[in-house]
Amino acid sequence: MCRMQLPFWLTLDFMFGLFTLQIALFSVFPLYFTTLDGPLRKVSYYLYIALVLLIGGFFGNVYSLPINDHINVSGGNLCYGAFMMSSVLFVWVERDLFILRHLVRLVIFVDLFNVLFSTLVTYSLRHPGIINPHNTPAALFDISTPFIILGGFLIILELLTLLFFFDKVKRWPLSPSLTMIVYVASFITILCIDGIVFPLLAFGFSSSIIDIVFGGLEGKVLTASCFSIPLLLFAVFKRQSFISYLESSDFKWPVLLKTSQQLMADMQEKEYGLEKAATIYNNSNQGLAFVDKNGKLLQANPAFHHKLNLFSPKALHNLKVNTLFRFQGEPLSKSELLTDRWKNEVSYGRQFAHQGIMSVSKVTSEISNEETFVISLVNIDAQKQAREKLNHLALHDQLTGLPNRRVLDEQLAQVQYSDAGLLVVDLDHFKDINDSYGHGAGDTILTAVSERLSSIHNQFPDIIATLCRTGGDEFAILVNTKDEQIITKLIHHIQDVLKKVIVFGEQTEVFISATIGASTQSSNEARDLLQEADAALYEAKRTLRGSFGLYEERLTIETIRKLTLSAKLKIALKQGEIEVYYQPQYTPDTHDLLGVEALARWHDNELGWVSPGEFIPVAEETGLIEALGDYVLEQACLDGAQWIKEGYRPIKLSVNVSAYQLRFGQFMNALGNALKVSQFPSRHLQLELTESAYIEREEEVLPLLNHIKQLGVGLAIDDFGTGYSSLSYLSRMPWDTLKIDRSFITDIPNDIEQCKLTSTIISMAQDLGLSIVVEGVETKQQLDFMAKRQCQLIQGYYYSPPIPAAQLRTRLTKESGHL
Repeated sequence: MCRMQLPFWLTLDFMFGLFTLQIALFSVFPLYFTTLDGPLRKVSYYLYIALVLLIGGFFGNVYSLPINDHINVSGGNLCYGAFMMSSVLFVWVERDLFILRHLVRLVIFVDLFNVLFSTLVTYSLRHPGIINPHNTPAALFDISTPFIILGGFLIILELLTLLFFFDKVKRWPLSPSLTMIVYVASFITILCIDGIVFPLLAFGFSSSIIDIVFGGLEGKVLTASCFSIPLLLFAVFKRQSFISYLESSDFKWPVLLKTSQQLMADMQEKEYGLEKAATIYNNSNQGLAFVDKNGKLLQANPAFHHKLNLFSPKALHNLKVNTLFRFQGEPLSKSELLTDRWKNEVSYGRQFAHQGIMSVSKVTSEISNEETFVISLVNIDAQKQAREKLNHLALHDQLTGLPNRRVLDEQLAQVQYSDAGLLVVDLDHFKDINDSYGHGAGDTILTAVSERLSSIHNQFPDIIATLCRTGGDEFAILVNTKDEQIITKLIHHIQDVLKKVIVFGEQTEVFISATIGASTQSSNEARDLLQEADAALYEAKRTLRGSFGLYEERLTIETIRKLTLSAKLKIALKQGEIEVYYQPQYTPDTHDLLGVEALARWHDNELGWVSPGEFIPVAEETGLIEALGDYVLEQACLDGAQWIKEGYRPIKLSVNVSAYQLRFGQFMNALGNALKVSQFPSRHLQLELTESAYIEREEEVLPLLNHIKQLGVGLAIDDFGTGYSSLSYLSRMPWDTLKIDRSFITDIPNDIEQCKLTSTIISMAQDLGLSIVVEGVETKQQLDFMAKRQCQLIQGYYYSPPIPAAQLRTRLTKESGHL
């Protein structure tokens, strides 16, 4: 009789079916074990994993399943995959490092049993008295021994590596789904690595072995992929257990290396820790309680009893804990209390008068799977009171008790698109009070002013919405009207009240005035009232202190213009776009060109030529004047040095120095650097200072001027006579030159009084041994007048306007120093 042979494709389908059934058989039990509880689950896993190891050790290489021409799966691969899959599920469901410790021991014990059993069987099969009906060769078991040892070592190493990687990945910021994908990929990778490493170590690295190993890699990938399916099923159907594993704390891996004696010592230490925890629980000021899934109180520490007044046993019987608290003014619901994690501010106690932070955490028993909720309660009454005080301090001025700028900003935001007005009140010369009488006196004045403004607020509660101190000597009043007549009357009333004398100390009387700026808006507008009122205030201050100003649109245009100039000037300085022009200075009799004044000029691509009278004040207000002055000084010195190098006769080079440059304290460094970089002779350099640079600052400025003189640099008084107290400083400062401002000569020789005054200034300067430079000479008559009085140098449009350095060089060349 002939045995019927199946077609090849039917054989392949049959083999794949066998493969699938074995995968299912190996998987169903570990998945079932995840549904068990407590010790039964652990025992089931240990027995099953031990059985898989035994099967794999003896029968793993007995057969192979040829899935197709390229894929061949051995029984050993199936057993190894089943072991790794079961171990991973076991660790995931138990979340206990000791499980992994026991698994390592189990592998060692089973491998030891397999080795001993293999040795015993080998000895038995070689004994002549043994009945061996199947002629099983002893060498089969003899060869298995090293493979068992190698396999056991690799199993332990790979299992530890995989679970160590799992432990690290669960701390990555990934969703559970993405984490599971990473786990599956790493599981497949480890199993495939074993399929490569084991045969190479067992049989060597010959080319034939390598071909066999990598040729059979598809079977390893298929097996590993199939055994990852139970892991995916666990993550889907036991999602909460999988998430609990991801949320569990990291394994303490050094435990694997500890002996049992060391672990016992650790357990004793933990018992001591539990005793300590019990002591803390009973003596903690923090209320702690345990609640069951129905919201009933199970246990609470003394602090919880005290905070909630739970001293009667009857009060604890069937007590619903959520009834003891209120959240956001409403009774705390049971659903809010019994959540996985909940933390919020609650009120509790008699009439719910106390405030606290309550935290709720759900704990699930590993043995009974029963849910318990842990409540902690911390009293925050003191913190709430402190917060209220801090909030008050954050919203009110500490000295006057008035609302501060933050409140004003909030109020201004609320009156958008409403009829409203804002008054900004600034005390005049308040700095003088602080400087003369001290800051204590200044505080007294501010307190008195705030009281007077508060009384006005009380007089006009329907008009005044908010009174604030916005800082320093400035107050703000928000009004509920846009009527300029009402606002003007209110301003006059405020100024009248503030003008009354204030007495402090030992009958010291102080009179205070205030400058006020105001702005209004209609109900269809959302204006920046504070910015506009400030603009009106500063305009009024420039005009007359003690006055008031109402906002006009031109003030915003001027402010925007200043901001634009400030931004562009900063860029121009960085990019070297500021030019230095020079206005020649001639002798009035021989018309020799003996000096020049360096002047900053600025041309912007968008704005065109910007007047120095516009951009220099902006530079002073924005702090750019120091950089501007340093730039002009250095560039002028470089140009002067270049002229000398080119063979021109040395001329006196005058450069303006702002009072702000001297005040910042870095001017001497800038001067020294300019002279050093340019190598310009200091004897040919002259610095021009206006009266504002030294008036009332003699002790500070005089040493600085003497230092400048020691460098050989000359000093000139610029715009003499345009300020005040000029004569008292004329003889005390180390001047070399006096420059007469053009305002003194505009009507010469027609104005007799002007002629007399100018003649007097010239005569006084000559008596003091100062050389004289006259600015603004534009006519022949003015020139003759100055020449007759023996002025040294003449500067003005009669000779030349300010010109670029290139034109000055041309003039020096053409005139050879003469007109």
